[in-house]
Amino acid sequence: MSVVSLPRRNVVVPRSTPSSTRTRVRPSAPTTKPVTREETRGRHVRTQGRLASISVLKKSVTIVVAAVMLSLFGSMLETNRQVQLHSLQSQVLQDQSTYAAQVGSLTNLSAPSVVVSQANALHLVNPTSVTQVPATSLDAILPLPKFSGYAPVTSRTQR
Repeated sequence: MSVVSLPRRNVVVPRSTPSSTRTRVRPSAPTTKPVTREETRGRHVRTQGRLASISVLKKSVTIVVAAVMLSLFGSMLETNRQVQLHSLQSQVLQDQSTYAAQVGSLTNLSAPSVVVSQANALHLVNPTSVTQVPATSLDAILPLPKFSGYAPVTSRTQR
């Protein structure tokens, strides 16, 4: 079995001339010029598109540059998020310290010594000395009590 390849024809079709001077031109005999490998390679490169005309080095450099740009963009986003987290963390620490200061001041207001002094001023604590009142019947009218201290004594009963 043999493969026979025919040479390609490079026939140039003549342009038509105006109809008044038109003459019939016969195509010349086909040239049997051998087709070289460079000519066929050039044709294939043109038909494959733009990416085929770009060298492998340029393609690889483009891919590497795109990867570097993508990684830089990602690291910039990550850095921005870390800055936001740092600012949020510092704000939380500031709020925690403010809360601790408020708790401390409110705890001081409810300390036992403060409560006792305020209750003593309002006569809400047990007295330091107890005076025994003599027993009497319920029908007897009791005398007015005697207060020691600064509380004003006003009579609420009339005699």
